[in-house]
Amino acid sequence: MKTRTSLSGNRGPRAAFIIFLFSLVILTGACSTQKKKPLYPRYLTPQSRLVAARKIYEKSQSRKVPRSRRADWQLTSARLYLDSNQVQRALPILARLAADPKVPERTRARALWLTLRHNQEGDSERYWDLVQRFPETVAAEDALWKVVELSRSRPGELVRRLLAFYGKHRTSFIASLLLMEAAKLAHGIDSPEWKRYAVHLLSFLARRHPDSPRWDEALYKAAGWNRELGKTKEAIAFLHQLMKTRESSLFFGDYNSQWLDDAQLLLGDLYLERNEPKAALKAWSDLPAKFPDSRLRDRAWIRLMEHYASHGLPKLACATARELVRKIPASRFAPQAKKLLAGCTPKP
Repeated sequence: MKTRTSLSGNRGPRAAFIIFLFSLVILTGACSTQKKKPLYPRYLTPQSRLVAARKIYEKSQSRKVPRSRRADWQLTSARLYLDSNQVQRALPILARLAADPKVPERTRARALWLTLRHNQEGDSERYWDLVQRFPETVAAEDALWKVVELSRSRPGELVRRLLAFYGKHRTSFIASLLLMEAAKLAHGIDSPEWKRYAVHLLSFLARRHPDSPRWDEALYKAAGWNRELGKTKEAIAFLHQLMKTRESSLFFGDYNSQWLDDAQLLLGDLYLERNEPKAALKAWSDLPAKFPDSRLRDRAWIRLMEHYASHGLPKLACATARELVRKIPASRFAPQAKKLLAGCTPKP
């Protein structure tokens, strides 16, 4: 039976030395590699943008340039023409890009979006057409927001339309945005049934699209909307689900939601509404500790200060007020904290 030779065997030192030299060469090359300069600089004047637009478009006409790169360069050229008020030169380029089936979809969609935006298109159907044609592009997201903004349909009808489209494109780039916008529209309808349905849509979004950039926002909004419906227990459950992401990010170091400190503050408010003051105080106290750079620290401190003051705990109220004034002297709550401090015993 043959056995595999180990690096620690007879050839171990030689092999280790070769590996060391190879690693050293790679590291040296990586350290000495110069950073690539941007393909095109930022153009500060209309004239410089116009000159750049001409050069880029001329460069894109070379037969040596791949079709995808050619389209990107032509899109860049059209953008620069628009920025330099040379609309008559930009629009034909955009029209050709949008109509060419051999051009990448992201470029075609962006060309169509730029055309609609420049023409200040007021018909929501033109933007809806873009969404339908290019649901896998960022331009479709921009267009969907315009659909919601400009649509003259009743909110309920638009919700159904968005969800019908979602049903056909559940795995598309725009899928989670369709659910989010449908939920917002449903929540805006003055009906308890629609508002409960809005929470259902957010819950569905969070469950079916855990990797969506809107996942954390969906959970936070679901908590807030459940609070409006008087369902504080359900709201707290949504917040705890969101707060778990902080635990995973501390372990893996790969995620940190912008909604975590908001969730921490709201968690304290909800616990207080449920007559659970200990849990509320802990949630508020944890906010400055967990999120030392949060803009909401002063709100947590002012809640703690007011609670301590109203429950006959002057020492804790004074200590909290001092913390607020010391850490965030420019806070809009600082005058209120200083007023309380005026009646506190000076700190020894």
